[in-house]
Amino acid sequence: MANCERTGAGAAPPEMVAALPTGTAAPGWLVTEEARAIARGGVFFYPCAGADTEEALAAFAPDIATFWFCDPAYQADRVGAIAGCERTGPVSVRGEPDASVGARETEGRIHRWIEPCVWTAPLRHRSTGAEVTAHWRRGFGEYALAREFPDRSISVFMHRGDSPGEGGSGSHFLDRRPKRHEPLACLFDKLAAKLQDEALVVSDGSNSGIRELRTFHNNMEIKAPRAFEASAGESFERWGFRWRCVGYLGRKYGPTLIWKLTRLTVATPIRPNDFV
Repeated sequence: MANCERTGAGAAPPEMVAALPTGTAAPGWLVTEEARAIARGGVFFYPCAGADTEEALAAFAPDIATFWFCDPAYQADRVGAIAGCERTGPVSVRGEPDASVGARETEGRIHRWIEPCVWTAPLRHRSTGAEVTAHWRRGFGEYALAREFPDRSISVFMHRGDSPGEGGSGSHFLDRRPKRHEPLACLFDKLAAKLQDEALVVSDGSNSGIRELRTFHNNMEIKAPRAFEASAGESFERWGFRWRCVGYLGRKYGPTLIWKLTRLTVATPIRPNDFV
C-alpha cells in the first residue's frame, strides 16, 4: 500500500480557567493543575479534528509543546494558522500537498485512500505567550496514530464532535470495536500503546465504547461545568487504565470532559456490560 492511507510559555495560574467572550453560550474550559502537570512539555493528538483547533490549543498551549491535528480534508489553504496565535516562522511541508481523497479497490473492497501530507508551523499563543509546534496532518487518524507516534509518547488525546454514520468519520478510537481492516480494529488498544503511563483523554463521548464517557453525549442541555461537577468524584477501571475526570472543555456533541488515565500494571479484562 506504499504511503497511501485507507480507512472505512508564558506564566499561567495553577488552574487555567478561560471563558469565551460575553454574550456567547459557550461554557469556557477548566484545565486543573493535576491535568496541566500531565500535559506539561508533552504531545497532543487530535484525529478527525477538522477546524476544531482553537479551543484545544488555547486550553493546553501553556503546557503542551507539540500539537498534532489530523483530518483527511486538510489542504494547504486550510492549515498553518489558528485563531489566537501568530506564526513565528515558515510553514514546512512533508508529502504531496495537492492530493485529495480518492477510491481504490483492495482485496475486492472499495475503500477511500489518500497520500498523507504534514504541514508544520511554529506558533505563539497571544494570550499566554506560549510557543508551540503545530502539525496538521492530512490523512486518516488511524494511520497517523500508527506512523507518527512512538509508544508511550502521547500525553493528551482528544476526540469529539464525531459520529459513526453519514457525515462522521466512523473511527472508534475510544472503543475496542472489531473491524475487517486490521488497522481500524480495536483502536483503543492501539491508542493505549501510544499513551504515556499517565495521560489525558478529552472526549464528548463521540464513538466511544466506554459508557462513563457517554453519560452526557448528545445532551445539549447540561453545560460542561455542571457535567464536570457530576463526574469529578468518579473513578473507574477500564481496559488497562484507571480513569478519573479532571477538567472540561466546551460543548461539542454534549459537554467535553477531560479524563486522567493512569496505566494499571495488570490490564482489566473486558466485561460484558463494557459495551452497553
